[in-house]
Amino acid sequence: MNTKSQIKTHFDFKIIIFFISIFVFSCLLLAFQKANEVTCEVTDFKVEAAEFTVGELVTFSENSSSSFSWRWYFGDGTDISYKSKIGHVFTKPGKYKVKLLINETCEIEKTVQVFPKVVIIKEKLEVDFDSPTRVTQGELVQFQDKTNNGETWEWRFGESGKVDSKSKNPKYTFKTIGVKTVSLVVNGDKKNIKFSDIVVVSKTPTKVEKKRKKTVEVRPDTLVRALPEAETIKLVPSVIKTVSESEFTELMYSISEDKITLSNFKNHFCYDFPPLIKVNSDKRFMTLDQLYKSIRNKGIKIRKVTINKEKDKCIESIHISFKFKTFF
Repeated sequence: MNTKSQIKTHFDFKIIIFFISIFVFSCLLLAFQKANEVTCEVTDFKVEAAEFTVGELVTFSENSSSSFSWRWYFGDGTDISYKSKIGHVFTKPGKYKVKLLINETCEIEKTVQVFPKVVIIKEKLEVDFDSPTRVTQGELVQFQDKTNNGETWEWRFGESGKVDSKSKNPKYTFKTIGVKTVSLVVNGDKKNIKFSDIVVVSKTPTKVEKKRKKTVEVRPDTLVRALPEAETIKLVPSVIKTVSESEFTELMYSISEDKITLSNFKNHFCYDFPPLIKVNSDKRFMTLDQLYKSIRNKGIKIRKVTINKEKDKCIESIHISFKFKTFF
């Protein structure tokens, strides 16, 4: 047997079929991978915010037509978000690497810088207003604010215990007599406050009482001298000084901020019958002077104020519940 016939005899066609099968399978696998391959057409996402500061909402979004899944990593340790559009708030200033993974394949990264929140400290205002010192019950009284840079106003006229007007230059009619403490808070800050006392007198005429003339028996031998008519006596109604619980609370805060003097504080109460003060659970009473000295120029937080008095009388006692502010 010759050599050529031997080669032809031992060449197996199964080997050829095997290699052809491998080639076809490889082509099919490559075609499948190409068909399922995701191309990264997205290269950017939107970042929107009014201010990139601590506590402000920052909006992230990506809405391309080829995207079907999203993973947001904000770089501040918060949870992953899986939405196409999400709002996020950074709680600390700094630079954050925000990463977006699209379709589990395409990754986009941006650096977002968050700045500290700007705290605007309002300047303390010198509150001032014009008002009369003595008015008549039922009279329409004009008040005029003279404070520079005032934007809002809260007037309390000492009768209702509430805000009576929010106008800059209000008018008010006092319904009861007595000493009324008028207060004005400007720009909603209790540091910007002023107090002023107004005496409200009765609108009825002053009572006049005449003493009766003494009668003298006339005798012929007696010289009768006519007695002069007694001078008229004017009965001036007594003035009762009193404050409401909300007004007393404002006075307490003003003392703690060292904004009013002791004499100004005591001027809000009847001079002859000053009230007794009871603080928290202490059973002992203290005077207005002692209360003033104990809280002057000290931070306090008032919980409750209870004023005890009879109708149209001086305040008898005041019960205050408060605590001193601490750093803890």
